[in-house]
Amino acid sequence: MFRLLVLLTLLLTGPVGAAVDGKQQELGDLRGRIAQLRDEVERASEDRKEAADDLRDSEQRISEVKRTLLGLGKDEQKIGTTLSRLADEQAAIEAKLKEEEAQLVNLVRQRYFRGDVDSVRLLLSGRSPGDIQRDLGYYAYIGRARSALIDSHKATLEQLKAVADRTQQHKAELERVKRAQLAQRQTLSTEKQARQTVFDKLSRQISQQRKEIDSLVRDEQRLTRLIERLRRLAEEAKAKRAAREREQRQSKTVTKGELVSRVADASLAGYSFSRLRGKLALPTVGEIVARFGQARSGGGPAWKGLFIRTRTGQQVRAVGSGEVVFSDWLRGFGNLLIIDHGEGYLSLYSNNESLYKQAGDTIRAGDVVAATGNTGGHDEPGLYFELRRQGQPFDPLSWVK
Repeated sequence: MFRLLVLLTLLLTGPVGAAVDGKQQELGDLRGRIAQLRDEVERASEDRKEAADDLRDSEQRISEVKRTLLGLGKDEQKIGTTLSRLADEQAAIEAKLKEEEAQLVNLVRQRYFRGDVDSVRLLLSGRSPGDIQRDLGYYAYIGRARSALIDSHKATLEQLKAVADRTQQHKAELERVKRAQLAQRQTLSTEKQARQTVFDKLSRQISQQRKEIDSLVRDEQRLTRLIERLRRLAEEAKAKRAAREREQRQSKTVTKGELVSRVADASLAGYSFSRLRGKLALPTVGEIVARFGQARSGGGPAWKGLFIRTRTGQQVRAVGSGEVVFSDWLRGFGNLLIIDHGEGYLSLYSNNESLYKQAGDTIRAGDVVAATGNTGGHDEPGLYFELRRQGQPFDPLSWVK
């Protein structure tokens, strides 16, 4: 309310253009800040897109690593199958070698029982040439068989050893690749978390900036409405000044605004209130700046009485005889005094600096009942005056002589 009154004062006293220009400058600055923030949001959005692209690349590389690991797992399975087959083959060869060794043992044993005779001694033994030839052939066969069996055994063992060595190298290489790939996947996972952190930070920043933009947009709307309101008030004030000037030019009884020069006095004390119509005098001297039925410049209900601008402390006189029925402070009216004149008529006097009469006091027309002021929140000193019949207000000027 106070701010509105200040604005009205500015409008009525002249420097409206400066106030509006100042608000326009503030509005321009505000719109500039909004535009700047929107640019920042756009840039942040682009950064977030780039972060999302990096995140996508990281996830694609992780997918490739997993695919490689899957292939390595299959290779490992194949190597395991090969190793199992080689193990079976080695077991079969070893079983065969054992069998051959058993045969060799048997041959050696037989030879032992026959005696360890070399070919010279066998020739000098005196046996028949056929027996000697048979024994020599037998011994030669055994030797060749044993030698071949031993050579084959050695070759097979060498072959198995070579396969086992290659298998171990293969497995060692596989383990190295797996460790490297796992390390790379861990690195990519860490990178993904870092990218996600950047992405989340940008998202929060964008969200905060958008909230700030929304708040500034609301401020801009409020400021725009205020400027529009100021302009309307300025136009209303200008129209009111023009109307007052026209009324001043057209009035035959008022020389400056709507000046009140004749006030109630004791000559009206002998009349019942209903007989005062056409003879009524107003309660104080001053200038009428608000009339009955006139729209209020700040909005709200129209005036139901008169506001007479005066200096502070101006005497307020009762417009008719009667009894004080209210003398107290009331919100919006300040120090208020109400007189009951009978026949359903009431007169109201508000915004007073002082009340001289109390409820129950008998009043004669022309008695001083209060002193003008600006209590109740009014921004200028004066008297607000109403007349009512059966509770309904009517225009006091329609009764004034």
